[in-house]
Amino acid sequence: MRRSSFGSVETLPSGRYRARYATAVGRWRAAPTTFTTKAEARAWLAREQVALEQTAAGSPKATATVRPPRLRDYTAEWIAERRNGRGEPLRPSTRRTYETYLRLYVASAPLGGKRLDEVTTEDIRSWHRGLGPDRPTGRARVYAFVRTVFGTAVADGLIDANPCKIRGAGQARPATPVEILTVQQVAELADAVGERYAAAIYLGAWCQMRVGEVLALRRRDIDLQNAVVHVRRGVTWIDGVASFGPPKTDAGIRDLAAPVAVVDVLAAHLTRVDAGPDSLLFVGRTPGSPPPVQTFSDAVKRAARRCGLPATFRFHHLRHAGLSLLAEAGASVAELQARAGHSTPAMALHYQHARAIRDRDLASRLDAVIAGTDVPSSS
Repeated sequence: MRRSSFGSVETLPSGRYRARYATAVGRWRAAPTTFTTKAEARAWLAREQVALEQTAAGSPKATATVRPPRLRDYTAEWIAERRNGRGEPLRPSTRRTYETYLRLYVASAPLGGKRLDEVTTEDIRSWHRGLGPDRPTGRARVYAFVRTVFGTAVADGLIDANPCKIRGAGQARPATPVEILTVQQVAELADAVGERYAAAIYLGAWCQMRVGEVLALRRRDIDLQNAVVHVRRGVTWIDGVASFGPPKTDAGIRDLAAPVAVVDVLAAHLTRVDAGPDSLLFVGRTPGSPPPVQTFSDAVKRAARRCGLPATFRFHHLRHAGLSLLAEAGASVAELQARAGHSTPAMALHYQHARAIRDRDLASRLDAVIAGTDVPSSS
């Protein structure tokens, strides 16, 4: 970072430059956009310094020069410069999702045309009401996205406070109930889906893996001798094209001890996988490429219907089943978090809560038994 007598210029991981300066109240105010050269960044600082001096002198024309950008413009810049926790560019699928949020829910709304400092909490509440309560999960994710954008604007010193203050609005709630399968139901589902994807069912349930992690597995990720599955990447699809990359967070990179049942199924499955350490465990119609996630999901849904499972059943419910059983077996929050690859304990606490509910249910059943039994008094 290069400091001058007024403000500073910082080189970003993207190679662009950010200019900012400290305000009179000790907060940082950043330029509404980043710059391709240091000279452009310094020129912005020089203009800001002149504008501040004019404002202090009472010049009316200075007011417009220090206004923050419009929400839609700032959000577009935010997406362009956003990095993950490792300082790397966003995954293509994540970037596409954010761009979709911007196009459909920010730029097209009256909110998007307002400058950051014009947006009030009531504006946010009105915008949130129009997001469509019939899709609660998507609604929560869009709100959380916009809240994060405003959080960055606060950190940049462009506004004093985040207007997104709706309690719980950013917490995604599943639109369909999660189906927790039993051990027998998992085995029946694996049989119903057939040998092509049976191993995927076991990996989802008993190694608690995400669908993108399962479909990205290669032969070298399976260590049968030590009964370990190495999770090193995931796959996403952009316009139907598979894109491999590391998990979203470092927590997603993990080594999973596989139960004997999973090892046995994997051993049988590997006999049908092409030789070579980079051979995919699950292949689609295109050689060397995994099946599209929709193709895989449809196969699982058809198998679920044959097993008599609800139409709302999804592959990720297997992960819930495995983690819930681990919680019932006494796994700690930290153990559940590590096993699932969660970056925070929040989701692990969900399974601990499910275990507590189960404990209360068992206690209630015990109460019923005790109430119907004459307990002999001690002598």
